[in-house]
Amino acid sequence: MIEFKNVSFSYNTVNIDGETIPVDGLKDFNLTVNKGELLVLTGSSGCGKTTVTRLINGLIPHYYKGEIRGSVTLNGENISEKPIYETAAHVGSVFQNPRSQFFNVNTTDEIAFAAENRKTDPAVIKERIADTAKIMGIEKLLNRNIFELSGGEKQIIACAGINVLSPEIVVLDEPSSNLDIAVIEKLKEVLALWKTQGKTIIIAEHRLYFLRELADRMRIL
Repeated sequence: MIEFKNVSFSYNTVNIDGETIPVDGLKDFNLTVNKGELLVLTGSSGCGKTTVTRLINGLIPHYYKGEIRGSVTLNGENISEKPIYETAAHVGSVFQNPRSQFFNVNTTDEIAFAAENRKTDPAVIKERIADTAKIMGIEKLLNRNIFELSGGEKQIIACAGINVLSPEIVVLDEPSSNLDIAVIEKLKEVLALWKTQGKTIIIAEHRLYFLRELADRMRIL
């Protein structure tokens, strides 16, 4: 489903003199992710985990600029050559800091946002929100001010939006980094739910203990 072939990527950064200099993010990387697999990417900071997730969801090269060599394909099509909105139809993303992906102040509006952008029927969105709230146990978080939520509650709202959108692939970049143990357990339940739904899940993560029972494979970068 997802295939990296001899992929290297360097970010375009600017030094103190205003000169553009390349900074390596990934070098000679190969990977195949199978449909329905939960793959964990781990390794020391700066090893390229986040870069891999950005190549899958299309943020590289459409948002993060730089030089890319090799190919990253989704169902045989080169992701870098597709408009990011087409990739977003297949790939949902949960970032390390959920605030960076929110567009609404109201939690229910935020949960619905991605599906609305896909022109999903409003009645279907409403039904999916109700189902998601029940399954994830977040009824008390609906119709709340996002800025009044804890970091863990914000992360769960981000996951709820993905659940309503229901993409076939979910990419998560260090989702547990700002969570306490109780919320990590809730995140684990969400991941288990997605796995039973047959979703392909790629997680870049340092904390590994809560993924031991879920991961089909771990890749150390």
